Amino acid sequence: MSHGCLPSKRRALGVISWTQSAPRLILGTVADPDRKNTWLFPMLAVMAAALWACSEPSSPEPLFEQLHSLRSDVREKAAAKLILYGEAVVERLIEESHSEFIRVRFEVAKLLGRMKDPRATDTLIRMLGDDSFNVAQYAAWGLGELRAPSAVTELLPHLQTPSKGFRAQVVTALGRCYNDTIHADLRDTLTGIVTVQLKDPTPKVRIAALQSARHLGYTGMSPALIRLSRDPSAEVRHVAVQALGQMGAGLVPRSKGPLSGQDRSNTVEALVASLDEPYQSIRTKAVRSIEQIGAPEATQALLRLHAEGTEEDQRETRRVLEGLGAS
Repeated sequence: MSHGCLPSKRRALGVISWTQSAPRLILGTVADPDRKNTWLFPMLAVMAAALWACSEPSSPEPLFEQLHSLRSDVREKAAAKLILYGEAVVERLIEESHSEFIRVRFEVAKLLGRMKDPRATDTLIRMLGDDSFNVAQYAAWGLGELRAPSAVTELLPHLQTPSKGFRAQVVTALGRCYNDTIHADLRDTLTGIVTVQLKDPTPKVRIAALQSARHLGYTGMSPALIRLSRDPSAEVRHVAVQALGQMGAGLVPRSKGPLSGQDRSNTVEALVASLDEPYQSIRTKAVRSIEQIGAPEATQALLRLHAEGTEEDQRETRRVLEGLGAS
């Protein structure tokens, strides 16, 4: 098979030969002034041309063949190399999305999501209905990476999937694909759907719903976020406490501004309660959320944590107390 340079064995031997002999030739040429103009520059030019010719990109087809391998490490290496071809292989990947083999469709869904090429939108929407939940999960993830507005209505039928991973990616993608201009008439519906998903029995789905809720401005979700700040899952509490700060300060897309009145009071109260968290990372998130909101009513709780907490607690609360003029 021709590679546009030398067959693989001959090319390898040629490179070795050049590598071994070139230094001697260069040293000899530099040491001999009479040979410098005759040998050095023409030789370097030939070497550069040869290296350029051998570096020309080869066909990606062998890599597509490797996507069919039964060995996952072979498939993963092939996928890592295919990503370097970028948009040049998108159409070919779309062809492979029809493969009879789940392992191939799985790699294709991942690659199309990583490449973020809009041409893959319809293919990934179709792959939401794949027989394999693993493939469908990556299709949903890919649509979220593409932020494809046309995917929103196609994602909705999959909210009831029994697959926890697929359901989490569907919920995440709903928020990422939402577009105010295109989906204005769906906003209330999507807000209601995401609010329901905040009660999903699976922690990673609740986290996905929190992430989607951010894209919707946390509209009407204050009670749900406060409830999640006391969730049994530490991972959910971590995200919820961060969300309370963003919501309270009005620091999210489509926000109506900082909370006020009872909603603000309830949010600050929930964050003060989170200062007693056993997990350092959640306490730190609570302190920073109080800082975002600018809540002087939390001063006493911050002073207590500064006196009794860890070094990180003391460092974080000191900064916030100084900002509140209470240091």
